[in-house]
Amino acid sequence: MHSLRGPLAPLTAEEEAEARAALPDAAWPLFAGMPREDQRHSLQVLRTLRAQGNHDPALAQAALLHDCAKQRGGVTLFHRVAVVLLKAGRPDLLAAWSAGPEPGPGGWRQGFWAHARHPEMGAVLASAAGCDPVAVALIRRHQEPAGPGETDRLLAALQAADDEQ
Repeated sequence: MHSLRGPLAPLTAEEEAEARAALPDAAWPLFAGMPREDQRHSLQVLRTLRAQGNHDPALAQAALLHDCAKQRGGVTLFHRVAVVLLKAGRPDLLAAWSAGPEPGPGGWRQGFWAHARHPEMGAVLASAAGCDPVAVALIRRHQEPAGPGETDRLLAALQAADDEQ
């Protein structure tokens, strides 16, 4: 977790240009509004995919925006750490805290609820910003098991690169 090491520098002009080149203009604010650690993570996912020979434009959009809804939903560093620990030790508790209708703003469950739904929320945002429909599908499914087919091959590549970073 980059956040544990202190503040991260903003993206360089070259890094920003690399991300901008992969996104529709209307989608740039989604990426630019992410916390620096999420921007850097997403850029590393994109670079990992490209290093593996994956140059699909929709996959690049999904790599950069797959976590774009986390912060908007109130997912903090505390929630991210807690989700990892709860998945390992108390998945039943995580499921309970993530269930039900959206908690009120500032409610203690908000970050858990949003973490569970960030793929769908991110897909809605990416679609509204004009991203490729395949990118939207990849964002929506980036935490689901991949199956057969071309879109699922892209999904598996995205998941592997995401897990590696």
